[in-house]
Parts: sequence; structure tokens; C-alpha cells
Amino acid sequence: MEYHNGQRRGSYIWGRSIHNVRIERLWVDVTTQVGQAWHDFFTDLEIHHGLDINNINHRWLLQYLFLPLINEQLSFWADSWNNHKIQIRDGPNRSPIDMFGFDMFVHGFRGSDLNLTQAELEVYGVDWEALRSEGILRSQATNNPSQLEEPAESSSIRQTAPPPNLNFVHVDPPQGIMTPEQLHVLEQSVLPWRGSGQLEDLRAVWSTGIIGARLLCGNLF
Repeated sequence: MEYHNGQRRGSYIWGRSIHNVRIERLWVDVTTQVGQAWHDFFTDLEIHHGLDINNINHRWLLQYLFLPLINEQLSFWADSWNNHKIQIRDGPNRSPIDMFGFDMFVHGFRGSDLNLTQAELEVYGVDWEALRSEGILRSQATNNPSQLEEPAESSSIRQTAPPPNLNFVHVDPPQGIMTPEQLHVLEQSVLPWRGSGQLEDLRAVWSTGIIGARLLCGNLF
């Protein structure tokens, strides 16, 4: 973005994520309402139901069995958030999707050719209310502990080069070893427990799936 648009244009936000508290606030909501339940569930599978996180085939099976449901829940959460009402000071309550769409008709498109002043860059992406939220700050400290050691002054004006390290999580793609025929057998075995999202049914999906995988592929699982 900086290569195409030039520096100090507000094209994107980088640096300590405390300077982009809006996304930190969203991560807290996503984790609380969706992610934490899956984290606890996978931990339970690892402790009590034979999940081996060091076995790449177990990781593939985990993604095959649960990734569609996780994505479905995340999409539902995103749609709900986009349509929830936000209290607007000195104005009517409005949803994010309403503000995004309707305001473009009223105020026009905001393109990359709009230069920002230094004062605007200094506060770009800062949610001052969230900066005083203990939950947001606690999430920042938990998920980005290394950033606590960085200098406090890290706005887009005081730094013009990218940070030395960017947060990165490597996730192996779900490339399984089963043939289409084996996948069909596996899917049919877990089908009775698909779809409900209830904890006991999710455990049954995993237990049935790992047993079926071992019958079909032997000691690879």
C-alpha cells in the first residue's frame, strides 16, 4: 500500500496494536463469543479424547470435521455485528453496515487520493474509549506480550518504517491422505452428529471420526 500510495497516507495501520484498538475490541468480542468455546473444546479433545496436536493427520482431521462449522459461526457472528445498533452521539443509533453503505451516498467515496494531515494520522485508528477498557488492555497484554517491551511512542508520524516483526501464525492447510471413497465413508459415519453444534454431538463427531480414520488408514491416525 505504501509502495502504491506513498507513506503517511493512512493506507493501513501497523505498529503496536494498542494504536489500533478498534480491531483489539473486535478480537475480544470474537474470542469471547466464538473462539474461546472452540479453544476449550479442542483442549478437552486433547486431554480426554485422543487428539494429538503433533500429528499432522490429526490436525487435518480436526479441520475436516470442524472448520466448516467454525466458519459458519464466524460468518453468523460477523453478520450479527454488522447489523447491530451502535449508539451515536448526537444522532440516531445505527448499524455498521448502514453507516458503511448509506454514508457513501451522503458523503461520497473516500479514496486513496485523500491526503491526511499529521494531526489526523496521529489519531488514525485510535478508539479512545476502548483505551480505558480493562478488558481490551488485558487482551492486548495476553495476546501481544512482546509488544509491551516496545517504546510507547509508535504512532505513524513518529515511525516511518515498518516494524521489525509482524505477528504471524502458520497454519498447515488441510491436505488429507484419504481417497474420495474413504472420505465418503468417513463423512457417512459422522453424519448423524453433524449440524447441531451441541457439545456432546461435537465430541461424538470427533470420537467417531478418529475411530473411522484409524480403521481406514491404520496407524497414520
